[in-house]
Amino acid sequence: MAMTEEQRSKAKEKFLDLVANGLSARKACKRDDMPNFVTVWEWLKKDEDFMSRYKMATELRAQKIDDDIDDAIAEMRNGDLDAQSARVLIDTYKWRAAKLYPRFYGEKQNVEVEHKVHSFVDELKLAAARIEARKIEANTVEGEFEEHGQKD
Repeated sequence: MAMTEEQRSKAKEKFLDLVANGLSARKACKRDDMPNFVTVWEWLKKDEDFMSRYKMATELRAQKIDDDIDDAIAEMRNGDLDAQSARVLIDTYKWRAAKLYPRFYGEKQNVEVEHKVHSFVDELKLAAARIEARKIEANTVEGEFEEHGQKD
């Protein structure tokens, strides 16, 4: 049975909400009230706005994972989780968060710098050329020239 546009819109919103609150796309699609993963995949390929909103939902999912890290720390402090188990859990959460939102949680920060390499000699030549151009400009006299015939 085909979805109406209104049903599709509601399903998309529900899907994004589920992802933002911590479910993976596949787990969200396993719910009875959601379309299958292939349908959602088609939406992602064809709808740029939906794809953009999905990326934001995955970033929110990463932030949810950050909250889960805080919860694991609290459990360890309360004695409900031993330190080694907490470490494994937190490392896994950190890895996932870095994959979902690398700009914020990733360990590698990319900084792009454009650096043009000019030699000192080239810079001196450019400066000398500018100075010469100014000298020529300063010695130039503006006006009109009339040629008069020469008498023999």
